[in-house]
Amino acid sequence: MYLQEKHWPIMNNRKNLQVVNLGKITNLNRIPDLIEVQFRSFEWFLQKDASPTKREAQGLEAVFQDTFPIQSPNEDMVLEY
Repeated sequence: MYLQEKHWPIMNNRKNLQVVNLGKITNLNRIPDLIEVQFRSFEWFLQKDASPTKREAQGLEAVFQDTFPIQSPNEDMVLEY
């Protein structure tokens, strides 16, 4: 696929310039819905539809499992998840 010169305003004075796309993507019509990708990633991270006892150790749940319980330095208080 060659890019037209109008896409390169700085190089418009070069009439024989050809730009070659060396990328692996050949079909540019299939651009993913990036908003949907972000929503799915956020749902995976939160696992909001799963009950607390059935959540997998991934995303925010994994962070909480790794971080808690938190103890005070003199061990008189404990914060549990």
